[in-house]
Order: sequence, then structure tokens, then C-alpha cells
Amino acid sequence: MRHYTTTSEDVGLRLDQYLAKVKPDLTRSFIQKLIKGGHIFVNNKKTVKPAHKVSENDELIVDIPSIKEIGVQAENIPLDIIYEDKDIVVVNKPAGMVVHPTDHGAHVSGTLVNAVMHYCKDLSGIGGEKRPGIVHRLDKDTSGLIIVAKNDKAHNHIAKQIHDRKITKKYLTLLKGHLSPRKGSIEAPLEKIHGEQDMRVSGRKKAKYALTHYEVEKYVGDYSLVEVQIVTGRTHQIRVHFASIGYPVCGDEMYGDKILNSKLKILNLNRQFLHAEYLKFRLPKNDEAIELTAPLAEDLEEVLKKMSEL
Repeated sequence: MRHYTTTSEDVGLRLDQYLAKVKPDLTRSFIQKLIKGGHIFVNNKKTVKPAHKVSENDELIVDIPSIKEIGVQAENIPLDIIYEDKDIVVVNKPAGMVVHPTDHGAHVSGTLVNAVMHYCKDLSGIGGEKRPGIVHRLDKDTSGLIIVAKNDKAHNHIAKQIHDRKITKKYLTLLKGHLSPRKGSIEAPLEKIHGEQDMRVSGRKKAKYALTHYEVEKYVGDYSLVEVQIVTGRTHQIRVHFASIGYPVCGDEMYGDKILNSKLKILNLNRQFLHAEYLKFRLPKNDEAIELTAPLAEDLEEVLKKMSEL
């Protein structure tokens, strides 16, 4: 249980708005389910209306249910563990694995959450109903390093570093063409296209700031193997940023060159060439910095090998 006291600045906020303010790591939909499910108490009274207006000095108790109560099923799925301690586990996620379950469709099982729940019997529920332990995410077809929190304290510790942009995340990607200059940055706000899942570079007010640094490691034939560091963590950031400057990620079906992608299937590139290779962050247990790497996924390594032989 967590305890909060409202201040004069909170007067008039809806209950769900206030909780979103003090618990930015919880989704709004999860907060509303907590309220309607009777998990929120205001001045020792159960409050089930998200629209309830808070007053100054209200005493709130938030009871986040355990993973067992949530009902996501643990599944015995092999994991490539790169690092583990009492607070976190860092997994080298394979391409094709969805990070967390969805309410319907093809991704109700077989996800990283299902696998980690089997591996870690007590997993943090702070990420929300379908995302226990998940502090950040990778796209389904992106391989590489992802941090999972085992408890709420660790989750908050990692989430704050992400919020403050203190975690270093680096990726390897293969781009169409010879990227020039070989080292630089892309600073372009991103906005979700209304009614769609994809993103775009936008100059509108509601677009979110996004910054990507890059350096070409080498040119491979007509392509560029590039190390990328994202300062912000926007949805599809790397893929949208490079597509916007004319160097799309190879194999990217959403933002890439579809004719090129069809040709690359001959080399068995059947997904976007994007791998989360490096993380640097501070451990929850002692606040000491740690650096972790994951070798380029075998399928992508094989593509590079075939390209060099052409």
C-alpha cells in the first residue's frame, strides 16, 4: 500500500488525474481500474469514482493488487539472462517476442511478461495490469536488452532514471544507403498519427521532443551499419527519425523501403534490422553504475555475413 497527502496545488483535480500525477509510471486505464475496483481510499473511505474531486490535505491509500490477483499467466519460456540480482533481471529479448500481453488478438500469451513471471515468482505489479515488472519496452521485432523490475522499489529507481534521461541506450541498425555525415544527431519532434499506430515527424504543438545520436560503424555494400544512441525514448523513434532523412532501417515494413525489403528477404532479413546492444544505468541495490551488452542477434549477424560475401 502507498500513502499520499494532497496539497493546495491539487485542489479540484479528479482522483484519476491526481493519481496519474503522483504515479506517472501507471497508465491512466490501469489507474481507473484500480479506482473502480475499490483499491483507492480517500480519508479512509473507499472511493470508486475516477471523477471524484480531491481537496487539500486529503489522505489517500493506494492498494495495488498482486500479480496473482491480476491474473496474467506465467509460462515456461526460455530466457537469455544477461544480468540478475535481487531487484532486477536484464533479458536479451529475441525478435518476435512481444513485451507484454494485450487484451485480445495474437498476443495474449508467449510474451516476455509471461516468461519472466515464470522465472521470477514475485514480480513487480507497478507497471500495470498487463505489464508487471516492465519499466521500458522494445518493439516485437527488435531484439536486445530490456530491464525487468522484480519489486516496486526497483521499478521506481529505474523509471526515475529513464524519466531523467540518465540511462544510456545504444542500438545497432542497418540503414539503406551510405549515411552522411558519418556522425551526427537527429532532433525532430514525433507525433502519433491520429487513429493509427505509426508515428511521424511533426512540427505541431502536441508532437513530443525526440533526440537521436548516431555514428556509422562501417559501410556494408550499399548500406550503413550504424550505432545509435537515443536520448529520448519515443515510440518507433529510431525507425521514424532515419526514414525522415532518407535512410530507412532495412527490413522495416512500416517506415522502410518496401521494394528494398523484398530484395533483402533473399538474405533472410525478415524483420527490421534493429538490435538493443548496450545499456548503462545505476543499480537499485546500491546506485552503482553498470554497463551491459548483448551481441548482435544471430539472424542479423548472418545477414551482414551474406552481404559481405556479395
